Amino acid sequence: MSDFSFSKKERITSRKILSSLFSEGKAIQVHPLRIIYQSAPAGNHPAAVAIAVPKRIFRKAADRNLLKRRIREAYRLNKPFFHSNLRKLDRGVNLVILYQHHQKVDYHSIHDALQQGLEILLQEIS
Repeated sequence: MSDFSFSKKERITSRKILSSLFSEGKAIQVHPLRIIYQSAPAGNHPAAVAIAVPKRIFRKAADRNLLKRRIREAYRLNKPFFHSNLRKLDRGVNLVILYQHHQKVDYHSIHDALQQGLEILLQEIS
């Protein structure tokens, strides 16, 4: 399987894990994103991810879906770098990527913010 894929096994679907992340997780703020993370056992996939765009900020589902697609693509392209560093550290992590800006921003801003946020995350867990 390709390093740049983003399969269902790499996504957080458990409500228990999500509630634990929101209650006990640590956060990194990189405009326009907020990354909430928590240590997890390193398995086949060193990182599990959930992506969220709040309904109270963007009422239209089309706007929320557009932003989630942009975030998902930015994560997918940064994933090989992120996973290789997590494997070197022998760490696993669960994370939620939240969009926190009240305006839609372009893909490049999201990509740069996510890249910067993942680098900060790697520094914090090492």
